Amino acid sequence: MSTKNEDISSRSSRISAGVQSLFTLVLFIIILLIVNYVSFKHYIHKDLSRSQFYSLSPKTIDILKHLGEPVTVYTLLSDRYREPVENLLKEYVRIGGKNFTVERIDPAYDINRAEALQKKLHFDGSDHLVIFEYKDHDQFVKESDLFDVNPMTGQSGGFKGEQQFTGALQALLEGKASKIYFTEGHGEHPLSDQQTANGYGFLAQNLKTDNMETATLNLASVGEVPADADAVVIAGPTISFSPIETQALEKYVEGNGKLMVLADPYVTLGLDNLLAKYLLKYDNDLVLYRAMTATGSQMTLPLALIYQGGFMPHPITAKFAQSNFQLQIVGARSLTILPDQTRPPNESRTKALLQTDPNAFGWVNKAGTAGANMLEIKDRTFDKTSDLAGPMVVAAAYDGGTTIDPTTKGSMPATRVIAVGCSKFLENDSANNPTSFNFFTNCLEWLVKKDAMLDIKPKNPQEYGISISPMQGNTIWWCSIIFIPGAAFILGGFTWFSRRK
Repeated sequence: MSTKNEDISSRSSRISAGVQSLFTLVLFIIILLIVNYVSFKHYIHKDLSRSQFYSLSPKTIDILKHLGEPVTVYTLLSDRYREPVENLLKEYVRIGGKNFTVERIDPAYDINRAEALQKKLHFDGSDHLVIFEYKDHDQFVKESDLFDVNPMTGQSGGFKGEQQFTGALQALLEGKASKIYFTEGHGEHPLSDQQTANGYGFLAQNLKTDNMETATLNLASVGEVPADADAVVIAGPTISFSPIETQALEKYVEGNGKLMVLADPYVTLGLDNLLAKYLLKYDNDLVLYRAMTATGSQMTLPLALIYQGGFMPHPITAKFAQSNFQLQIVGARSLTILPDQTRPPNESRTKALLQTDPNAFGWVNKAGTAGANMLEIKDRTFDKTSDLAGPMVVAAAYDGGTTIDPTTKGSMPATRVIAVGCSKFLENDSANNPTSFNFFTNCLEWLVKKDAMLDIKPKNPQEYGISISPMQGNTIWWCSIIFIPGAAFILGGFTWFSRRK
C-alpha cells in the first residue's frame, strides 16, 4: 500500500515539477519579450568603428531633425555598393524618423516598380542611382559618385555617401536646381537647338537629368552676371568679348564665381587677362596627331587623343582613368598652365585635366585660321622651329580652395575656373559619345558643388582581421565543433537519466 502511495506521490511530484518548469519557461519568455521590447524602444546608439564609418555629422543631423515634410529615397544599386549605402541610409532613417523613408528597388526583380519610377522621374533604366524626392523636386546621386576610386588600381577609397546624400538633401530643401548660364551674342553654340549638328540641345537635355537648370546670358544687354548664377559657361564663341563684358565676367569670377570656357583653335576671346589671373593661357595652335593608317602609311589628323594616362589626377577625371575610357577631340587647341609665383610648382592651384600623349603636337598656323585645308594637314609633320611639342594639355582647372559663406558662415568653394581647348566635342552630332558629355557634366558638378559638404569628409572603410596559427585554428575547430557540443550532449543525457530515476 505504501508503495502505491509513494508512486502516486512521486507522479504528483513530477507533474508538479513539470508544471513549475513550464511556468518558469513561460515566465522567462515573457520577461525576455518585455526586455527586448524595452531595449528596442530605449537604447544607446553608438558607432564603435575606429573610423566612425556610419556616424553622421552635426550638419546632417541638423538637416534631418528639421525636415518640414517627408523625404522619400529610392535606391537602385549594384550589389557591389548596396550594403554600405543601405547601412548609411538606416542612420538617416533613425534620425529623420517618419519624415525620412527609403524604398529599395531591384530593377531585375521589381520590374514594374522600376519602370513606373523611370517614367515618373525621367532617368535611364540602366543607371545605378540613389534618388531623393521632396515635395515636387528630386535629386539624383550617381552610384559612381559615392566612392573615391584609385585611377591606377580601380580600388575604392573614401566613401562619400554622407557628403553626396546631405548635399542632395540641402539642394532639395533650398528648392532649386543649380543654375548654369550659357553666354550668347558671340557666335556660341545655341543651347535650344537639337536639329542642327552644331547645336547644344542634346547637352542641355542631358543636364536636366543632373539637377541643373540652364539659361542664356547676353552680357552686352544685362551688363552683369545674374546673382542666381551657380556657374557661367562660354561655349565656342567666334568673336571677342567687349571690354565691358570682360569686366562683368571678371567681377563675377573674383566674387567666388565659377567659370568654364570652351574655346576653339585660332579664336581670339578677349579674355586673356582674366584667364591669366588664374594661370591659364590658350595657345594659338591646332593639336595634331600623327597616326598610322590601315595601309601602313602615316597621316596627320586634327585630333587630340586622351587615353587612360591622359586623364590627369583630379576629382573631375579620376573615374575616366579607372574605367579605361578614351576621349577623342577633333579640332582642339592646347593650353599653357602659367607658373604660380606664390607657390612651389607641385602646389599650383591650376592643374591639367586632359593631356595627350607625346606623339601629339601643336601647329601654330601663321595664317591664324581654323579652316585649314585638310590636304595640308594630313602631310604635316612636327616642325621644332615653330610648332609646340607634345604632350599637349587640352583642359585645365583652377581651384581657389575654400572660403567662408557670408550668409551661412560655413565653408564654401572659392573661385573655380575651367578652360577647355575645344567646344565642338559637345555638339549634337557627338551625342553618341557619352564620355564627352560625362566629362562636361563632371566639370559643372565640380564647379557648382555646394560643399556644405566641404565640412563632411569622405570616410575610409577599415577591415580588421585576426591572424591565427594552424594549431590555434585546429584548437578552435575541435572546441567549437566537438568538445563544447559533446559536453552539452553528455550533460543533457546525464540530467535526463537522473530524472528518470
